[in-house]
Amino acid sequence: MKKKEFWYKLPPFTFSVVALLTLFYFTLVPQPLPPFEPPMLNFDKVVHVVMMFLVSTAIMLDFKRRERQCELSLSTKIYITIATIALGAFIELAQGTELIHRGCDVLDGVANAVGCIMAFFVAPPLLRKLLK
Repeated sequence: MKKKEFWYKLPPFTFSVVALLTLFYFTLVPQPLPPFEPPMLNFDKVVHVVMMFLVSTAIMLDFKRRERQCELSLSTKIYITIATIALGAFIELAQGTELIHRGCDVLDGVANAVGCIMAFFVAPPLLRKLLK
């Protein structure tokens, strides 16, 4: 099986579902990991950037697979970016509720948005290369 065929034979939105379920687990479960010593100051901000970059990229990948196009339209990329930024903001607000007890941090929200904006610029060339 060729590499390109593999990407298109998977069920629709496979990568988005996996990325979103992983995101929800690590952000909305009160204690998803045992306590550990972060390797550097503000390590959690780096994790937020990478996490939202991967979620946005997974959604873009699934849209490219669905549309079978070499390029996503600018409007599609903008909609995905806005939706994932809103999702990151919602998650931060949800973390501040009494149900989750994790704390709502504005800088985490900014890191989420940075990851989404990075995906807007970086993901399309990566996906183009991956799907060719």
